[in-house]
Amino acid sequence: MERKNVYYKVLEYPVVQYITLRQRVIHEDMLLIDLPNRIEVRLVQNNEEYQRSIRWFKVKDPGININWLKDIIVFSANYRIEDTKYRTNRIYTFGAEEKGLLQVSRISKDLFYRSQLYFLIYNWQGDRLPITMQVYRLE
Repeated sequence: MERKNVYYKVLEYPVVQYITLRQRVIHEDMLLIDLPNRIEVRLVQNNEEYQRSIRWFKVKDPGININWLKDIIVFSANYRIEDTKYRTNRIYTFGAEEKGLLQVSRISKDLFYRSQLYFLIYNWQGDRLPITMQVYRLE
């Protein structure tokens, strides 16, 4: 399905009414832990959570300097985030299931205007994919 058509299928409002979040991939590697048939997307907002996630996913720290006042980090396992749209308190991610992939991205906080965020995960066919943790409170 063409991306434009997926937006029409998934999004409640016209795509121009959503903010495209600036996502920068800072690390991509194969998972060293077994998450069979499960997508995990984890929003990280401080150094303690970041270090815990690095240890849990058994990934080498990419050694980047993170300004926690300006950025959040998103760990995505078994799913490649390729696009993000934001409106009110919902972050819509679009991408592809990719078994064994770990993607770590940085997203700027400056466009969020609500403190409670809901992650919604979709593939490019417009199917919503289940994740274990979906709701986060922005610090």
